Amino acid sequence: MHDAMTLENRGIPTVVLCTQPFLNSAHIHARTFGHGAFQSVGIPHPLAGLTAPLVLEQAESIVDEVVALLTQSE
Repeated sequence: MHDAMTLENRGIPTVVLCTQPFLNSAHIHARTFGHGAFQSVGIPHPLAGLTAPLVLEQAESIVDEVVALLTQSE
């Protein structure tokens, strides 16, 4: 979160990837530090123990959303 906020403060578009159970906590953290409008994408939980093909499948399922968030006009 801190890294994403630092990059955003420097004008670098950022998307936080977070497993779905932790999205609420990430939003609270961002609001606390004045970044309530940060962009996030939830991914299925848990990640631990996933095989490489499953990780690739999850990444492929969100890539379009991440690209769209990073390239949208303000």
